[in-house]
Amino acid sequence: QMLGLSYVDAMLMHWPCDSTADVVSTWRVMEAMALNGTARAIGVSNFNSSAVETLVAHARVKPALNQVAYSIADHTGVPYRNQTWGRDDATRALCKRLGITYQAYSPLGGWALGGTSRVLHDPTVLAVAAAHNRSAAAVALRWVVQQGVPVVTSSDKAEYDDEDLAVFDFNLTAAEMERLAAVR
Repeated sequence: QMLGLSYVDAMLMHWPCDSTADVVSTWRVMEAMALNGTARAIGVSNFNSSAVETLVAHARVKPALNQVAYSIADHTGVPYRNQTWGRDDATRALCKRLGITYQAYSPLGGWALGGTSRVLHDPTVLAVAAAHNRSAAAVALRWVVQQGVPVVTSSDKAEYDDEDLAVFDFNLTAAEMERLAAVR
């Protein structure tokens, strides 16, 4: 109602709550939205594998997606404030097994140490970009997409939008994928 819409495409619980009871209570409200059509899809964000497992054990409607900060420089699952927030292989594997889309937000490194600028100016990223005659942003997005992880990103410039959409007409080699995965 506040948005002036009859439905939203996706409604996400942005973080796990402090208790399982609170997660389940919040999820019940979201399930009602999915069932009454005010949300076409419901999901979570920043849930690690144990949080996903706990939620699924109580859910009537399975989460459609788990949206996680995931990028070249932010994918190792190294805890930040004692949380991986789902940026780890165990969470990706669990989501895949359960049919929950694992989606990357900040795929250009916004949550990584040093942020987007660090990723877009990293010598390895720039070298791979030059080899493909692409921007560093296109290479960073391609690295995520080539792993089968959909991305959500934004810009306020048409040329950036065009670059972001041009990630589907080239491939990175296995060696390049490994080099980019090693960027920290």
